[in-house]
Amino acid sequence: MGDAEGCVLRGGPFGGRQWVVGRGECQYRREDLHQLPARKRMQAGKLAMIRHKPSPSALSCMAWTGGIAHFWFWAAPEAEVPAYERNWIPESLLLAPPAAGGVRLLELSRGYEAQNWHGGVLVSSQWWEQVPGAEAWMRFVRSTGQDPAALQEVPQPIHLPWSNRPWGETSWAQRLAGLFDEKFAWLLLFAALAAGLGWQLSSLLRWQAAGDQLSVRVERMRAEVGPLLAAREQAEQAQAQLQHLSALRTSNDDYLLMADMASHLPEGSTLLNWRREANKLQTTVRSSETDPRAFVIAFDADPRLSGVAVKPLANGVMQLAFELPAGTDAGADPKGAGHE
Repeated sequence: MGDAEGCVLRGGPFGGRQWVVGRGECQYRREDLHQLPARKRMQAGKLAMIRHKPSPSALSCMAWTGGIAHFWFWAAPEAEVPAYERNWIPESLLLAPPAAGGVRLLELSRGYEAQNWHGGVLVSSQWWEQVPGAEAWMRFVRSTGQDPAALQEVPQPIHLPWSNRPWGETSWAQRLAGLFDEKFAWLLLFAALAAGLGWQLSSLLRWQAAGDQLSVRVERMRAEVGPLLAAREQAEQAQAQLQHLSALRTSNDDYLLMADMASHLPEGSTLLNWRREANKLQTTVRSSETDPRAFVIAFDADPRLSGVAVKPLANGVMQLAFELPAGTDAGADPKGAGHE
């Protein structure tokens, strides 16, 4: 609603204030731009508004009905309101258009306005401080192209309440200005920034909480897997030691050689003595076989023991001397102990 003089219009969901400028303070102009493409009309309307502006300091408002641009110009009033908080709208834009076209006379908050409407579009407008006389009214009627004979009498002025929405389509900037003042715009901007910062902070806190939970899970898994890893490490060390010990055992191991030699001795032979030095092996055998060639033939098929020299001794004892293959005694004792 406005005050007694029609100065202020309150509205908008945020309690913004819109100042209504009376029709008596305005100059009205219009520009027909319907022949231009829709995308070019706004720019053309701005150029036309500059062209019709009575002075560089004058305030203005532009509204559209289809391809018709309506302009109102007025001088900035000296009010006790900061310039950045002033959002203006002409009074004529708040008076609902007639259901049918024609001429009408409106009683305003201050003065009277004659309007000519055609096809839902305001064609012309005239303001008087007092109810116009017959001569002034006839001049307006003749300017509209209406039949003066049919409209000779001055009609009874119509009083209309201000509408919550203007009948013309205004630009988004003018509509936004009618919703809230600049103070609230800054508060809204700061609120948006605070909301963004709050969202970022909450995201960081969520990431930190997730990181803490992950650290706890890792420590728990580490405690559970630790004994398994230690057992695996011990098994690997034991396996490495076994492999090392296995590598120390050669094909000329004394026990293997004894078993191999015993398997080749003639039947009824007994191993009496065993002596080994590096690749040389010397043994004594008591046997019922007295022919040295039988021992040579017995070991001839074994690649390790084929190089044997047989020497008969007393009491049916044979001395066997073997030349073991070179390079196969690594890890064996350099001197083997005798056995009997």
